[in-house]
Amino acid sequence: MPSFATGLVTAVLAERPGLQRVEVDLGTGPERAYVLTGLTPPVAPGDEVVVNTTAVELGLGTGGWHVVHWNLAHRRWRRPGSGHVLKLRYTSLQADVGSAEEHLPAGADAAATLDGLPVVALGLHSQLAAAAVAAADSSSVGRVVYVMTDGAALPAALSDLVADLRERGLLAAVVTAGHAFGGDLEAVSLPSAFWLARHVLGARLVLVAMGPGIVGTGST
Repeated sequence: MPSFATGLVTAVLAERPGLQRVEVDLGTGPERAYVLTGLTPPVAPGDEVVVNTTAVELGLGTGGWHVVHWNLAHRRWRRPGSGHVLKLRYTSLQADVGSAEEHLPAGADAAATLDGLPVVALGLHSQLAAAAVAAADSSSVGRVVYVMTDGAALPAALSDLVADLRERGLLAAVVTAGHAFGGDLEAVSLPSAFWLARHVLGARLVLVAMGPGIVGTGST
């Protein structure tokens, strides 16, 4: 079962679109947490927040970070979405992120195919850096787009690696597929994500991988 606690935000450590990293006092001194500002209101020092402490209590590979579930400084909050397609469906955090597919003009994909589109399938999120650097080393590759699947972490904003690669110009754009969310474009499915990367974002190479935080089963 999930575990929750209430605490007080003592500091905002860093922030970028979609993500805040903060310190929260849960009664035993400052602890680290992150806020997904696409799902819950952003926070400020002095705000009382509800924090999901489950992963830290289980010792999972979150790097010791809790997750802010709600900012109690807000009785109501609304962040308009871009369509009627929900991600994280049938949970209390379902969000109307929309999808790029629902905004395409009628017949837009009638003749467009993926023929000849190079795709590099990566087994781990960390391999994204090596693939992006290798692509940048080749003058023939051109525009590189990352398609993030929903096999691990769902929010694209959580990835420091993607933020760094984009800042360095090694990734042109991100498409989040399935229940992953927060990319430049939202895709309902992986095939759609490839199509959008090529025909909407102009990808010359697609790197596809899950987000950070893969689950390990310890089995063969």
